[in-house]
Amino acid sequence: MNILSRTQYRVKNVFFAPVFAALLLISGPVLAATGEPATLTFLTWGDYIDEDVVAEFEAEYNAQVKFAYYESDAARDEMLTTSNAEGFDLIMVDSVTKSFHHQLGWVTEFDTQQAPNITQARLPELSGLEARDDLCTPYAWGTTGIAYRTDLVSEPITRWQQLYQPAPELEGRILMSDMEEEIIGMALKSLGYSMNSDDPQQLEQVRQLLLAQAPAVAGYSAVAVETEKSKLVSGEVSAILTYSGDALMLREVEPRIKYVLPEEGGVVWADFICLAAKASNPELAHHFVDFLNRPAQAAKNALYINNATPNQAAQALLPASFLNDPLVYPDQAILAKSETHQILSPRLIKRHKRIMRDITRAHH
Repeated sequence: MNILSRTQYRVKNVFFAPVFAALLLISGPVLAATGEPATLTFLTWGDYIDEDVVAEFEAEYNAQVKFAYYESDAARDEMLTTSNAEGFDLIMVDSVTKSFHHQLGWVTEFDTQQAPNITQARLPELSGLEARDDLCTPYAWGTTGIAYRTDLVSEPITRWQQLYQPAPELEGRILMSDMEEEIIGMALKSLGYSMNSDDPQQLEQVRQLLLAQAPAVAGYSAVAVETEKSKLVSGEVSAILTYSGDALMLREVEPRIKYVLPEEGGVVWADFICLAAKASNPELAHHFVDFLNRPAQAAKNALYINNATPNQAAQALLPASFLNDPLVYPDQAILAKSETHQILSPRLIKRHKRIMRDITRAHH
């Protein structure tokens, strides 16, 4: 029986990388003898977990969950490098870098005997993503595509080409991601190539494409999902490169926002919760991840973040409108055209950075 409905978007107060150092001393032992709440520190994206679910965990376990937030994968890794990965109990990691984080000694395996519910979490058969993971537990999966205002464009946006070779009406009204792998990867797809291509000629075509697009771009930045900051909600921009969950969250505020996974396919991504190797409270961290994977909690959380849940038992509790929404659970045909990020060689990363340097110079 479906017992949940979509939650309404709410804004939460968050703090980001510049203040993370203050968190490095807040972890403590699980449940001190005084009965004071035990503290758990979670490094993750902002507004990426239902605060009601967190509150329920805190009440049940006499615990306090503190969050350190990052705005990009690069910012997260800088925080971990600077702190030597100390001061965190749980870390949200993407599918590409979690193995590197393990090799660096930043994260370690969960004990499924301490957190048996994590065995419920497995990804569907998506290209490039392993269904099972022995290191970290899958938290959510989704896609990268285009969100746009239907009232601000003259025709529906269905292809990447419409973003990278925009019509005159989109001049100065496009907001691009600040993540080079997204910008360059989708530019490659718009040209009919693999988003992970390392072909020099194809990458030069991308550079020329992005240089031509630059005058139409209002900015290169992380997409704001807070209502008062979103330029798509305010109508300052007409189209953005963004993640499915963020777009659907904005759509709850502004119904004229539409999210599309373009005909060429987009990115399929997955986020994982990892146990910090230097966690101060590994036992409490196991309890928290186990709690998040209780079916009812996982379903509630999926509705909050507007992303597909890897938790198999939770799906029975989700409403049909959510499970049948192709923007949350795309059909196999479009997924087959989509790709996942792969590990890039140092040479290719340097090439990407050179391209983005040229683009940002041209934009300014």
